[in-house]
Amino acid sequence: MADSPITFASISTDAVSYWIASEMIALAERRLVVGQFAQKFQLPQRLGKTLRVDKFERFNLPTAPLTEGTPPDAISLTVTNVDVAVEQWGIVALLTDVAQITTHHPALAIAIDRISMAMEETMEREALTVLMAGTQVVYPGVIATRATLLSTSIATTAAVLKATTTLRSNGAQTWDGSLFGGVMSPQMEADLLGTDTTFQNACNFANVRALQVAEVAIWMGVRWSRGNFLPILKGQGTPAAGAAAGTLTLGTEAPGVTANATGGTIASATNFKFAVVFKDKTTNREVHITQTSANIASGAAGADESFTILVTAGTLTNYVYDVYMTTQAAAGAGSLYKILSNQATASSATITAAPAGTEAVLPAAPGAGVVVTVAFVFGKGAFGRVELNGMSLASYLTPDGASYANPLNQGRKCGSKVMFKVFLLENLYFVRIETGTAQPNSIPAG
Repeated sequence: MADSPITFASISTDAVSYWIASEMIALAERRLVVGQFAQKFQLPQRLGKTLRVDKFERFNLPTAPLTEGTPPDAISLTVTNVDVAVEQWGIVALLTDVAQITTHHPALAIAIDRISMAMEETMEREALTVLMAGTQVVYPGVIATRATLLSTSIATTAAVLKATTTLRSNGAQTWDGSLFGGVMSPQMEADLLGTDTTFQNACNFANVRALQVAEVAIWMGVRWSRGNFLPILKGQGTPAAGAAAGTLTLGTEAPGVTANATGGTIASATNFKFAVVFKDKTTNREVHITQTSANIASGAAGADESFTILVTAGTLTNYVYDVYMTTQAAAGAGSLYKILSNQATASSATITAAPAGTEAVLPAAPGAGVVVTVAFVFGKGAFGRVELNGMSLASYLTPDGASYANPLNQGRKCGSKVMFKVFLLENLYFVRIETGTAQPNSIPAG
C-alpha cells in the first residue's frame, strides 16, 4: 500500500499563513490500565515465535486414611501446555519537509507522541479482545444475560460482591495484600457515585490514589482503576428480509437482507439467519451489534444462490461492518459465524458462500438501543502477555538528511513496533461485570 504522507495542507489549520489558533488542540488521552494486571513473559531470541507456558494442575485430595504399614499409591503430576505465538504490530507516519518548517506547532514531536498513544491503545485493545472471551460474567440483580440488560440495570455493590465471591471460591490469589485488581468504565463509576452510598463512601475516604493508573477507590475487596478504553456495546435492530428502509442510522435500525437467484454456491430454498456488527473504524473495536434475524430463505431458482446485505448507510463514515450467518448444514439453527469482514458502510455486500462453521462466532447482542458497559476483576495469573525479547515496544525515527530513497530530504518517517501476544492463563481467576447505563458514552457518531 502506498505511503499516506502528512502534508502541509492536511495540518496547516494553525500555520503561520492562516494563524487561526496558536496551539493544536490536544487529543483526548485514554487511560490504559488493563495491561498492568497481566503476568509478563519474555520469549528469548532465536527460539521461534511460540512461547509454551506450563500449567501444573492441583492434586486430587486423598479420600481415605492410610493403612498402617502400607504405603499409598503415587499419583502423577498433570501438566497443561498453553502455546502462544507472538504477533507483530506497527505504525508509521511520514511528515514532509514543508510540513515541518511551515506550521506553527511542532508536527514531528506531535506525530511521535500520537504514535506512542496508538501503540499503547493497540496493545490494550488486543488484551481486551482476549479478556472478552472469558466465560465468568456477572450481571446486576437477577439478570442472567447481556440481552436482558436495560439502561436501568446499573452496577451495584451486590454485583461486585458476586464477582469477588466467585474469585475467592475459585481460589484466585489477590493482587495487593487481600485486594483483587479491578478496572471499571467512567459510565459505571458515574452510576455508582450517583446511586450507591457504599461506593460513595469508599471514594470519599480513599487513601492516596495512584494517578498513573487512574485509581478510583478501594471497594469491596478490590483496588479499582478507571479505564476509558474498555469495551462499550450498543444493541441494534433486527435484520429482516427485503430492502433496508431508508438510510441506516446507529440507533435501533438494522440492515436488510435479500436472496439472489445467481452469483453464489448457497443451496436454494434453505433457511439462514444473519446478524451484523459495526466496528469503530479508528480503533477496530466492535460497538453496534444487531439482533439475530429470523429465518431468511434463499431463492428457489437453483443451486447457485447468494445473499446481499443491504446497508444503505452512506453517512456512517466512522464505521465498517462484519456479517455473521448460520451454516448451510444447520438450516437456520445454531451459532452464527463471521462470513464478511470490514465492509464499507457506504455500500452493500454480497455473500456468495455460507460459512464453514470454523469462523469467529457472533458476540452476544445487547437489546436494541441498550448501551452495555463492562468492568473486570482480576486475581493473579488470570492472563499473560508475552513479548519477543529484543522486540519490545520501541520507536524509530529516520535520520534528517538526504538518502538514496529520499535524495532531496523531503520528509522524515517516525514509527513504532512491538511483537507480543496476550493470552488467557486461567479463566477462573477473573470475572467480567456487565451492566446497562444511561450515562454519556464515547460511542462514535455515524
